[in-house]
Amino acid sequence: MKRKKRPEFSNVTKRIIIERSGNKCERCGIDFNDSFKGVFHHIIPACFGGDNHIDNCSLLCDDCHKKAPNIKNIDEKIIYTDYFLRFSSIKEAMNYYKVDNRFDLYVTAALDLKNKHLERLKKDSEKY
Repeated sequence: MKRKKRPEFSNVTKRIIIERSGNKCERCGIDFNDSFKGVFHHIIPACFGGDNHIDNCSLLCDDCHKKAPNIKNIDEKIIYTDYFLRFSSIKEAMNYYKVDNRFDLYVTAALDLKNKHLERLKKDSEKY
């Protein structure tokens, strides 16, 4: 069975993403150039309802693209943008949160994400 062709980001979207990222991997920070280009990654894949909007695109190197999680909904997207793009490794995240095991990391990171999400909601509600 032939695989359906994945939707591509427009050239305008790609230029905006390159500017936003400074032409670097948005996860590990490695620089791209003419011979070393990044991968425009759908944060939420089309098969899970993702679109080609700028907010659904990140510029990653091949290594980070291989490690990118399969995001299926908007809640997981929050984890992607606040966690996956923020730390290059579990060890780095554990050092940041000052914990020594994965369970404590997941709990601490989840509480941090929850608090950030609540702050965003509060700011959004103050706009109206």
